[in-house]
Amino acid sequence: MYRNIEEITGKRTSLSIGCLKAMNGDIIIDKEKILERWAEYIRELFKDDRKDYNIMKNNFEGPPIMKEEVETAIKKMKHGKATGPDNISVELIEALEDFGIGKVTHLLNEIYDTGQIPTDLSKSIFIALPKKPGATECELHRTISLMSHITKILLKIIMLRIRSKIKAEIAEEQYGFVEDKGTSNAIYILRTLIERALEVQKDVYLCFIDYTNAFDRVRHDEIIKQLKQLNIDGKDLRIIKTMYWEQTAAMRIENKTSTFQDIKRGVRQGCVLFSDLFSLYSEIIMRNLENHTGIKVGGQNINNLRYADDTVLIAENKEDLQKLLNIVEEESRKKGLELNSKKTELW
Repeated sequence: MYRNIEEITGKRTSLSIGCLKAMNGDIIIDKEKILERWAEYIRELFKDDRKDYNIMKNNFEGPPIMKEEVETAIKKMKHGKATGPDNISVELIEALEDFGIGKVTHLLNEIYDTGQIPTDLSKSIFIALPKKPGATECELHRTISLMSHITKILLKIIMLRIRSKIKAEIAEEQYGFVEDKGTSNAIYILRTLIERALEVQKDVYLCFIDYTNAFDRVRHDEIIKQLKQLNIDGKDLRIIKTMYWEQTAAMRIENKTSTFQDIKRGVRQGCVLFSDLFSLYSEIIMRNLENHTGIKVGGQNINNLRYADDTVLIAENKEDLQKLLNIVEEESRKKGLELNSKKTELW
């Protein structure tokens, strides 16, 4: 209804203007050169000197993938989603009924047992969505990853197997990607905390932190290191490592695709595992705040609230707030994340 109203009133505007800026600032309108610019941007954005983290000491154990697990994973997937490079949709697999489920189960077990992922299943297609109308710079676009639905089924099975171990590591302060929690809960907690402080005439200092391309700067070797410490099955760990080390991606504009580039860092938005892996990654950073003063409510010390990568630091005075900010900045830098000073605000 709202879309039709915008079309009738003429308020709907085009998100893309069909051109892009080169690195030197020149405007590019040629489609081939625009694709080259996107390939260049992807290569630079995901470039990293990552270490080839050795997991060979792990016992490559793990129960075989059951047919019921495949069926459960398919049921949890949404319909009408764009396909990856292989053009195989989850609706097609469902249409094949028991035959399709059996074939997919056999394929996934071969991948699971050998740790080798077919090239088509490790490729992704990026779709650029402008953050604001008329965006002409690559940085002003959000890249969504289109992956093979077969890959999504495999990763969803692994996610369901390891989620309980990851969930146990996530602190109560995290409200993003957590069941039965959301932004409304975090806002309510923050408002209540401020009201309680005002009632007893205490000052509250807040620092809202914003990261620069947080999801795209996660280091793969750090992810594998953290997962290894959770003692997940060796085969699950091997699949995740192989998927991240062998992944490539290309940008698609209309019906044309750029050259594929190696992705050496980041958790892709569109990947089944990205929310759980990022929550675990950021949790390690924020644990360094556990013993530092924030504001006490009912005898409990609270110094931060989070929704995914959006974080607010809380303290009773500027000095304590500065200490919290310094710790977060230092630990984030160690993990490859950079604070966006333009969007980080103090209240």
